Amino acid sequence: MFARRYWFVRSTFLAAALAAGAAETRAQDQSLDAYKILRSLQFVQDSLVLGDHSASDLQRYLLDSLDKRLRSADNGTLADTRNADAVFVYVMSGGNPATLNFLASRDTQGYLDARVVNVLQKYLDGRGGQVATSIASLSQEYQGSPIGPYLNLVAGNVNYPTDPTAALIFYDRTRIDAPGTILEEAALRRSIVASASLKDVDRAFGYSVRYARRFLHSPYASQFADLFVDLAVTSAPGLGHDRVSEVADLMDPDRAQELYLRISRLATLKGKYDLASYTAEEARKLNDVLSGKGRTLLPGLYEHIAKVPSSNVSQVVDQLSSISREGLSDRDRALLDAAQRVGEEIVRPVDISGSSEDTPTPDGSTRTADAKPDPTTAGSVVPNAATATNAAVDDFVTQGRNKLGEIDSLLAKEIGGR
Repeated sequence: MFARRYWFVRSTFLAAALAAGAAETRAQDQSLDAYKILRSLQFVQDSLVLGDHSASDLQRYLLDSLDKRLRSADNGTLADTRNADAVFVYVMSGGNPATLNFLASRDTQGYLDARVVNVLQKYLDGRGGQVATSIASLSQEYQGSPIGPYLNLVAGNVNYPTDPTAALIFYDRTRIDAPGTILEEAALRRSIVASASLKDVDRAFGYSVRYARRFLHSPYASQFADLFVDLAVTSAPGLGHDRVSEVADLMDPDRAQELYLRISRLATLKGKYDLASYTAEEARKLNDVLSGKGRTLLPGLYEHIAKVPSSNVSQVVDQLSSISREGLSDRDRALLDAAQRVGEEIVRPVDISGSSEDTPTPDGSTRTADAKPDPTTAGSVVPNAATATNAAVDDFVTQGRNKLGEIDSLLAKEIGGR
């Protein structure tokens, strides 16, 4: 209750303050210092990642206002280091890179640090790898300054492709210097990626917990969910059931169930049926506090699909047949159809007795089913029934898993993942 009241008061205050600020900005566009507009922009961006999505339009407005102010300002305004810093923070906050080029070309007095200008120009132009050493040095020099956390975040991005370990150091510095901000939010997401690439599952999990505790209402939280689902299913060594639930427990029931379902679905496609069954069951338990037919059906759907390769396939096939397609997306109907086909193929009797028709032999000739094989001839050994049956089951499971993967790829762009 307190959290809701806090966000209501914060949103109300933000709307009123920014409406007044917007009017002031329009009225004093030629006199308002750039750094003052920047402060409003930073407040709005931090509010966004903390859950106030109503500030999205205002963010665009402030970026545009700051851009116009910087381009129209007298070059002497950059003598104030707060305005010079505002230039750098602006372009590292989603601003127009061309504005940096424009201002740098006019800066005959050297108010803008030419080293920072060069690093950012190359980074924004997609050539960050060329300045990895330079930006590491600059981020150290500017530690504690207004642009320090931004430079650390950029340094992490630049170093990640070649040195994820170094990137993590820069991301950690960003989080320490800018807690509760859009910079910490971005650093946490990227730290999960860097840790996973190093196969440091413990560290990736730690960052995931921090993110779930602080930024679940960020507009970028869906990217975090993608990262965590992949971490839970594909990481080696595995993340484990308890850790999956620890992160899900930090979410509201709706988000938690969605996370469980997505993990269950991907785990099924990857052949990790124990994880798929566990997360499907956890999702089903959350039905008690959720409503909606689709939500009711999906946990059971994924739970049954995960059990297709089990020893009790006949019962699973019957359970799949009883699931109503009403309320399922096209994507999940395709999964259900594929699972049923695989299950039906597994339980279909395998003909190992031969037939009266001629069958091919290894040398390309034929022999009838009642002909006795020559034990001295290569390739004449007849496999026993158990071996034939197990081979058939393995083959069908493998083909079925591939079929599910193909269907998932084809439908991935049609309907968003659950």
